[in-house]
Amino acid sequence: MANRLEISCSPLFTLALENFIRQYENKQLLERINAVYSDAPDSGESQYRKLMKDYYRRALEGE
Repeated sequence: MANRLEISCSPLFTLALENFIRQYENKQLLERINAVYSDAPDSGESQYRKLMKDYYRRALEGE
């Protein structure tokens, strides 16, 4: 690979390690985001969302 890229092995290993670390960090971030959004809203939240949705719908319709 180093020959094809016309670079020495040391910069190739540096690029590979940087890429590996970036992918690992992205995976960790995605797992944390998924954990945060995995919680389904409870019945109180669902009811509140419905009330707010109805309120804004009526406000937009001019009621």
